[in-house]
Amino acid sequence: MTNIFQFVPKPELTSQQNLEEFILMCRDRLTVFGADLDWYSHTWPQIGNFTKTGAPSRGFTPDQLLDAGIMSFAKAYVRYQQGHKPTKLKNEFKAIRCIEAALLEIKNCADITKTDLSVMDEAANVARTLDATSYQAGISLAKLLAFLNESRIIPTPISWKNPIKKPKEINRTDEAGKQLREDKMPEEHVLHAMAEMFNNDLLGARDRFTTSVFALCMCAPSRITEIQDLPLNCLHRDKDSKGVDRLGLRFYAGKGYGADIKWLPTPMQQIAEEAVRRLAEMSEPGRKLARWLEANPDKFYRHEGCPDVAEDHPLTDTQACLALGFLPSQSPRSRLKVALEGYAPFQDFYAEHGYVTLRFLNGFMHSKLPEGWPWLNKERHVKYSEALCCFRQNEFRADHPPRPIIVWAPGKSTFTTDINYIDGQERSIWERNGYKNPDGTPINLSSHQIRHYLNTLAQRGALGQLDIAKWSGRANIHQNATYNHMTTDEHVELAREAGIGVALTKIRQNMPVTLADLDAIGDGIAHITIFGFCVHDYSMLPCQKHRDCLNCTEQVCVKGDATKLERLKAHRDATRTQLEKAEAANEEGIYGADRWSQHQIKTLARADQLVQILESKDTPDGTIIRLSNDQEFSPLKRAIAARSTAPSLPAPDDEPDMSELRALMGM
Repeated sequence: MTNIFQFVPKPELTSQQNLEEFILMCRDRLTVFGADLDWYSHTWPQIGNFTKTGAPSRGFTPDQLLDAGIMSFAKAYVRYQQGHKPTKLKNEFKAIRCIEAALLEIKNCADITKTDLSVMDEAANVARTLDATSYQAGISLAKLLAFLNESRIIPTPISWKNPIKKPKEINRTDEAGKQLREDKMPEEHVLHAMAEMFNNDLLGARDRFTTSVFALCMCAPSRITEIQDLPLNCLHRDKDSKGVDRLGLRFYAGKGYGADIKWLPTPMQQIAEEAVRRLAEMSEPGRKLARWLEANPDKFYRHEGCPDVAEDHPLTDTQACLALGFLPSQSPRSRLKVALEGYAPFQDFYAEHGYVTLRFLNGFMHSKLPEGWPWLNKERHVKYSEALCCFRQNEFRADHPPRPIIVWAPGKSTFTTDINYIDGQERSIWERNGYKNPDGTPINLSSHQIRHYLNTLAQRGALGQLDIAKWSGRANIHQNATYNHMTTDEHVELAREAGIGVALTKIRQNMPVTLADLDAIGDGIAHITIFGFCVHDYSMLPCQKHRDCLNCTEQVCVKGDATKLERLKAHRDATRTQLEKAEAANEEGIYGADRWSQHQIKTLARADQLVQILESKDTPDGTIIRLSNDQEFSPLKRAIAARSTAPSLPAPDDEPDMSELRALMGM
């Protein structure tokens, strides 16, 4: 059980004495991160490195370590704060690095007890250089100062607030928000380059690993840890409600969602199968080792290069090196001593016997088992022996052969550093295979950009917010907005479709379309015609255009209804044929043919006009189309026309107009 205490400063002590007592208590009494934590190491595994701002996570040099004057306090502060409030992101490192640089700049020493307002302001300036994480660094500095005040590690309390403004939200509509969204999305040429490498089936171990993991990330929105913690049997096959075969990945998602199956788009199914096949093939030796270690804890693993001797048989130095997985060398004794240097029992055993045995090396082998053995991730119920990404140490290195007796699983950085450009660090997959940006600069990509890209595609495809959250492994749909980077034009288009596309949506879902959906007056259901809908109110008047819908102003068509567009085009072609026959009959002098030709000409013109509108790219899907007709016959028009042209009788007290009387009498 982790031992945690509350540090209570003593008023009678100086700030330096309180600092020393705090460090001693954290070093000797705290068991946070394990009682066997190597306090004096400058790298705490899975916690962080005690390095300066700008130092790389791997391969840092001694001059990139924190100043000795603040090193002990930094370790005590990180251990203390994480003991009370454990967090995934250890932001205490940001605060320590910023204030160390500020102390050296202002006070010429890294003595935390000399912290004052000028130091805090300079630390904020250092935090501003961290770009995306500057705001979080400022918050961490404020927390650090609050602790320094409470613990009396500084002689005089300081009042100071984080001066760094919170960055603008990514869903803002201004230029800054637009740029933030663009930066979250991977560029097309980068995705094409990775697709090409995956298709080329690269044989290098690390290339093969990176392209396969990238392919699985493109199949469903996933975090790298979720991909690398997949079990070997991660592919799940089933049929959907329509009987179609579907493929999914068995995920245990983060962000509180839990275990689930992420169904894959049909075009990505073969890619997922191939990526899983490649990773399973690469990791088979690692799983084989893991299975042996689980089943035979008292026996040394008999790999291909292991000497064929009994467990307690004395080994020559060369045989011992071979058992450990090293190639023969000119100085096998020196090689053996270097290999077992960190294993405490070696010195005494070798001094007493002058040799080692496989049973002794088995103890060394088990001392190298990863933390949490045999679980790769106990929370996700995945053992090393059942994991898709269980490898051997040095599996991806080109300069060393894999260690056949040491189980290893890649961390998050194994993938992220291979797709990310880090100046002065190891070559990325882009550099190894000759890919660059169009302007010649190195390609730089983060794993989270893939997740943002897939979420944006889902938003563009109008996938429901609950489905997007479920597909991405989120417990809350409100987190979707952070990953939605649709452009302004795309949002405007969706808004337009939301306003005028209701009818089309109902048509595609075989739902009743109301008069209101068609921009007509009334709440009733529209009548279906062969070309669209009729919005005529039959409660007021019978239909006056029976079977002549094209020439009726109450005929409504909806752009995007492909079936009715085909019917309209077929009717137009038939009308053209009828017109040709009517014109031929008119030339032969057949009675009534001329009147029929005039009607067909009018009908054909309206059909052509409708087809042109419905096929136009400038007409958005869902648009309601209703043609006018000034010459349309209707009883109402006839009544109005009659009233406007019929003569009327004069009023009784008016003198009659003789010309009107003659007109009435027909004279």
